[in-house]
Formats: sequence, C-alpha cells, structure tokens
Amino acid sequence: MIDFFKLLSNREISILIWTVLFFGGLIISSKGSFGKLLNVIKILFSKYFIPFYIVFGLYFTLIILALNKISIWEFSLYKDFAYWFLTTGIVLFFSANSLETYRDFTKVILTAISATIIFEFIIGFYNFSLVWELILIPIVTFISLLSLVAEMKKDDRNSKLVAKYLKNLLSIIGFGILAYGIYKLIVSYNDFFTFSNLKSFLLPPIFTLIFLPLIYFTVLYMKYERVFMNLNRYKFLSNTRKRKIKYAVIKYANIKFKRIEKSNKIILFNKKELQNETDIKNYIRKNIKLKTNE
Repeated sequence: MIDFFKLLSNREISILIWTVLFFGGLIISSKGSFGKLLNVIKILFSKYFIPFYIVFGLYFTLIILALNKISIWEFSLYKDFAYWFLTTGIVLFFSANSLETYRDFTKVILTAISATIIFEFIIGFYNFSLVWELILIPIVTFISLLSLVAEMKKDDRNSKLVAKYLKNLLSIIGFGILAYGIYKLIVSYNDFFTFSNLKSFLLPPIFTLIFLPLIYFTVLYMKYERVFMNLNRYKFLSNTRKRKIKYAVIKYANIKFKRIEKSNKIILFNKKELQNETDIKNYIRKNIKLKTNE
C-alpha cells in the first residue's frame, strides 16, 4: 500500500487531501450528513449492484492477469487503473441507462480515442509543487462550480455573462497549465517518451474500449429486466403464457435495443392481444421485427 501511494503525483495527492477534508468537514458540520452518507453507501452496495461488481471485478482481474502473463502489466499501472476506474469506469456504469442507442456508444468510443487525450495526459503528467497544487485545485473547483450554477440560470442575462466570463477564465487557466506541460515536455522530453509512460497513456482509452462490451450487456440486461418486470405484474396472464412471451421477446428482439424497446411498448399497451392471441409467438415476431425497420 505504501508503494502504491508513492506513485501518486502532487496533483493526485492534492485532490486526495481536499476530498478527505471536504467530506470530513461536511460530516462534522452537519449532524445528518454521516447518516446520509451511510445510506448512499448502503445503496451502492445493495443486493442489486453486488452481482455487477463481482462480474466487473472478475472481468478486469482476468484482463490484468493476461497482460501480466505477456509481461505488459507493471505495478505502476495499478495507479492509472484506479484513476481510470474512479473517473471513467464508475461514470460509465452509473450512466449506463442513458446509453440508449448505438450512437451513444459510438460517442463514448470517439471520446476515448480523440486527440484531446494527448493534451489531458500532458497536463496530468507535469505537475506543480504540492503547495501550488493545494492552492490550484480548490480555486479551479470553485470556479467550475460557480460556472455550473451560473449556466443553470439561463433566463438571467447577468448569469449568462458571469458564466461566459468564468468559462473564459477556466480556459485561460487550462491553457496556462497546458503551456507549462508543453514547456516541460520540450526541455525534458527524455523523461516523457518512455515505454512506461506509453503504457500509462494507452491504459485509459484501451480499458474504456474493453469495458464497453460489458457495459453494452449491462444495458441489455437492464432493458430486458424492465420488460420482464412489466410482464410479471400482469396477474391475468398465466405463468406458461408469460414464459412463451419472454421466449419470443428474447428470440426476436435479441440484442437489438430498438426491438427490446418495441417489446416493452407491446407489453405495456397491447394487454388484450397478449391475453387473447392464439399464436402469441408469431404475434410478438410480427410486431417486433416488422415495425422497427431492422
């Protein structure tokens, strides 16, 4: 564990310190905060989420073991993996419901492999001293929050001007940090262009791309779960009838989001047909396959 913390940069140490101070202060200053925090933790580790965590844990363990087997993985990459998981990985999982179409997945892929990741890596690689990072992190965070609040008040002209000013200020700070990173890259390029740094640079986009198939099947599971939950609520359908409908939905909707959504609409709005159709499988097939333009 001590060796792991030695891998942290000044910026990461600063973020860690301010995060601990923020949540510590929040708990101390508000009596109900600790209880609310415990409730959030209970939800995050409820029975619904634990199977996903187990699957994800096994999935990434196998990937890391495979990379270690072919001598690509090294100890320093655990830090990069932890940072990727706490930022991109968790966000992808908890925003899975918002990934409704193949286009949404394409956007994630394009973001993962865009040219901006080069600048992000340079900015993250070159840090200021710990003192300056401790000063810079809260300032940038505070300005970002003010900008977010100002943007929420779209109808107020003054708020729009403030939001624009704060965005420009953040851009100036960002360009300043980038310029510092590029300067350090020029004067000490030998420290930057190493095989170890190349691994660190490639880890986030590669792990995002590796994670997407699992996220896809997570979304698929959630969509099917919603369909079958709606179906299971109907007491006017026998269990045998429900099984036939489920089988037909899985067979004809398969792994296509549009067809699963169409299945859900059929179950919600075509109750009479679900009960009375003699050939329920054929009815499901026609309504799923012929009306989704696929």
